[in-house]
Amino acid sequence: MKYINKPKFILLTLSLTLLLTLSISYAKSVSNDISNSVFRLHIIANSDSAFDQELKLSVRDRILKDAGYLFENSTSAQDAAKIAEENLSSICEIALSQIKDSGFNYSVTAKVDKFAFPTKTYQDISLPAGKYTALRIEIGEAKGKNWWCVMFPPLCLTDGVLALSDESKETLKNNLTTEEYNLVTKSPSGAVPIEVRFKIVEIFQKIF
Repeated sequence: MKYINKPKFILLTLSLTLLLTLSISYAKSVSNDISNSVFRLHIIANSDSAFDQELKLSVRDRILKDAGYLFENSTSAQDAAKIAEENLSSICEIALSQIKDSGFNYSVTAKVDKFAFPTKTYQDISLPAGKYTALRIEIGEAKGKNWWCVMFPPLCLTDGVLALSDESKETLKNNLTTEEYNLVTKSPSGAVPIEVRFKIVEIFQKIF
């Protein structure tokens, strides 16, 4: 039986424990800082039928068109969340109006809370999976596929296209540390792919 060098074994164990602790701390810190700097819009369709999915997109466009101005002067994700909270009734009315105009009679519920999101890429910005504060709008039974974008910094356009302006990019940069901003921006040529960089964050989220 091969002899195990006890001091080396202890040192290795301590090193692995320290690495694990630092990794957990890093994952939590990065995930929390990024999620606290972003406010998202989340719309869930009544069902996956073609009609309900089309309705979901028309509700999205109507909300962005009629209520998007509310968030134009928001200065942080927390500010945007507060604005959404204060205008939930009017946002619901906008959604209900669009649903009625489209020939449906579904109910609408809206709330601001923390929700789980998968990793998502918006042009040259990617956000890691995690819990983000969002305005969630549920149409009818809310059993269909969902759609989401970012209200702060503003990435939503009324045609459903996601666009990252220089101003939005600068806003995000000002709300993150340099390391965190570099993490979420698109990997330069030859760098480790952003999916790999996010993996440690996602792994520890699933475990802890």
